[in-house]
Amino acid sequence: MYPGSPFRVLNRQTPPRHPRNGLPGYNFFFQNPIPMLHRSLILPLLIHLKTQLSIAQIARLVWLPCWAALLLCPLTGHSQKIPSACGAGSSPATACDDACIFCNFNGYTGSTFGFPSGTATAFCGTVENAQWLGFIAGKDKATFIIKPFNCLGGNGVQVALYNDCKLKPLACDKGVEFGGTKPVSISVDLSPGSNYFLLIDGYAGDQCEFTVEVSPKEAVYEPPLGMVAEISGPTKLCPGATAQFSVQPVDGASAYIWTGPPGSMLDTVPLPVTAGRSVNLTIGSTAGSICVQAANSCSVNPPCSSSLAIELLPDAARPVIDMDTLDHLNCTNTPVKLNPRISPAGNYVVAWTADSTGHLIGSLNNPLILTDQPGTYNLLVTNELNGCTSSVDVRVGPPDIPSSADLEVKNITCYGDNNGFLGIHGVTGGKEPFVFSLDGAPYTLTHEHRYLTPGEHTLALEGADGCAWDTTFSVTQPEELLVNLGADTSIHLGHPVQLWVGAAVNYPDRVAQRTAEPPDMTSMLCDTCRYFPNRSFRYQVTVVDSNGCRATDDRIIVVSTERFVFVPNAFAPEAQEERNTRLTVFGGEDVERVVSFQIFNRWGKTVYEHYNFPPNDDAAAWDGSVSGEKAPPAVFAWRAEVLFKDGATEQFTGDVTVVR
Repeated sequence: MYPGSPFRVLNRQTPPRHPRNGLPGYNFFFQNPIPMLHRSLILPLLIHLKTQLSIAQIARLVWLPCWAALLLCPLTGHSQKIPSACGAGSSPATACDDACIFCNFNGYTGSTFGFPSGTATAFCGTVENAQWLGFIAGKDKATFIIKPFNCLGGNGVQVALYNDCKLKPLACDKGVEFGGTKPVSISVDLSPGSNYFLLIDGYAGDQCEFTVEVSPKEAVYEPPLGMVAEISGPTKLCPGATAQFSVQPVDGASAYIWTGPPGSMLDTVPLPVTAGRSVNLTIGSTAGSICVQAANSCSVNPPCSSSLAIELLPDAARPVIDMDTLDHLNCTNTPVKLNPRISPAGNYVVAWTADSTGHLIGSLNNPLILTDQPGTYNLLVTNELNGCTSSVDVRVGPPDIPSSADLEVKNITCYGDNNGFLGIHGVTGGKEPFVFSLDGAPYTLTHEHRYLTPGEHTLALEGADGCAWDTTFSVTQPEELLVNLGADTSIHLGHPVQLWVGAAVNYPDRVAQRTAEPPDMTSMLCDTCRYFPNRSFRYQVTVVDSNGCRATDDRIIVVSTERFVFVPNAFAPEAQEERNTRLTVFGGEDVERVVSFQIFNRWGKTVYEHYNFPPNDDAAAWDGSVSGEKAPPAVFAWRAEVLFKDGATEQFTGDVTVVR
């Protein structure tokens, strides 16, 4: 037994065997109790009577887990993970991340026999058979002296001290070749209450026994843990508000346990969490108190050692944003102003953000801002006093360019009369008022133009935002009667085609008779009629006026039978995007129905099948399960038989990967 040491050598052999993992080393257990909170005297007494373990040993076994579980929860964001304190019979770890924390650490005697090589970040030597000893610092400075003896290779040992397993060591002594019994040592500055990890390794893999001496020895004893004082932070907040809370540093503490009302979070992690002494907490929808406990790997304050009551404000306390939520760019190349009105008066933090297509000009923290790109812009307003927020999305579209106009055109009644007429009854799009120009004349507000001559005319118009549009129209004389069915066209199987529009005849009011060839097409000669052909064809329309004038036109419709069938090659049943969580057969308008859809595993066994369903049917989709169980990630084969609208049936095959 070493004076002041928490360890006692139980057996000493060459090499000794570790009782838990079979590695060579010395067996040891704790002799000093850890002062814990909320002790129950009955359970430790019963264990003592049954096992003859000391009360100090029982204290570490019984009371330490009461709060260690909270400290060890793997949390994200600004939360922390603190290693647990070592229990009775704890041994050196083979990896830094696996090391527990000895609360009283000095006078350790051990061996490098049987330890694996492992890894150590930025170690000054070569790791051959390292072991890791974690401890809590009790003083701000310490010197560690490692004295090797009985070394089989005569090389001795090497040592390093880490405060973070993933960073370079605070100090390192890699020893020397043929160092034999020469001690290695390091001197470091420590932070009381913080955890450190001592690496001891045989030089060039030497197998040695060794002792560890620490000066002063109190540097590796558990320090007294102070109590948390007052919590600083706001007390009146809106639900969902994020605010900063902090406490003064506590002696001996390496972390702080934050708890709060239900629904409260640190970043995206629900409370309670273990973090630093200053945090940004988001309050949920329930009032209550924020509590803080100081903690280290060996001790923790009583629950709710310090508290701060939080009062929730009603939604009426949130700022009010008044502004148009739809706007357009102009055609004059000048930025558009976004100018919200925020009430009531107060101190607000304003934050503008743009989507991937938007562009803001000016300070993103000013209410008034400019934009010269289409996009959706979000304004977030936060009351500095209580964290209450409001937001609004403003969509700025491209310039609202006029797209069409409602024009009334009257042709010349008789050849040579020159009494054509244009009436403008409305404009689609753009910004009023509009001015008009006919055939290059100066712009005026005139909506009617008379005494037009035969031929083509040009109408141009411009809105108040500088956006313009122009079109042409014709004024005709009653000479030649014409019918125009439009250009020959191609469509895909399943798509409709319009065989007739009223504008197909240049003088529709003169038409007294209209026939089609083949005759059964006559019933389809209407503006609202749509024909769904299954094959290519040619049709002809003839019109006759009251004077017997005849006009004929024909048109060829080519029907493409290219098959539009698609089955994804991968899907993820548990993906966040719902559209990629199920597998079905997708098809175009040429598909009448899916006759069968089968999925097979790698051995050809059918794991899913469905029959006679429309394409794109989510109800017939495979959800990635086999016999009610989730299918493992794998490649599956599929086969689909599809009936098309032209009566043909075809089979399709492929494979799909299930991703999890």
